[in-house]
Amino acid sequence: MLTPQSESSNGFQIDELAPAGDYVATCLDVADEFGVTRKKYQSEETHEIDVTRFLFGFKGQDGSLYKIQTFEMTQSTSPRAKLMVFLTAWLSHSPKMNWDYCDMIGQGAVIKVEHVTSQMGKVYAKIAGISPIKTSLNDYSQQVIPVDHFAAPAAAAQAPVVAPAPTPASAPPAFSPNDSNPDANCPF
Repeated sequence: MLTPQSESSNGFQIDELAPAGDYVATCLDVADEFGVTRKKYQSEETHEIDVTRFLFGFKGQDGSLYKIQTFEMTQSTSPRAKLMVFLTAWLSHSPKMNWDYCDMIGQGAVIKVEHVTSQMGKVYAKIAGISPIKTSLNDYSQQVIPVDHFAAPAAAAQAPVVAPAPTPASAPPAFSPNDSNPDANCPF
């Protein structure tokens, strides 16, 4: 999803607090935002940056499906950038140059979810760690839930309403040269 804008959004719409714990998750979406205005580090000056977020879905221990997103990360290929650290942990190796991280949509990961309380007192879930779905010790790939299972519930189906066929306006019959015209005042 590409979004050019000057102020970044709060990310994806998530209505329910994800439970804390370790889960096998599926990458559901990636949101890129371009030209976001930010203050430079330890400065009052601003600059425009490009940022991205990842949305994951997983099945909680209660059997319910939950969604959680990453914080926004600057699109940077620096090895110290949050995005590169995140992708390296997920892939278990550094991403190749010119590789599109949007290819990770539908792919699995093992995530650690923690609850954090903001300064305003609001509790939210955050992804505290990520690792590959398959390692030399474990293979959770069979537990990855397909993206379409997390789709928004469809609106209730309604029976189709059939509009009555329009009734054509009544018109006199068309003239035919074979008709014998009973009206003597008609010039044809």
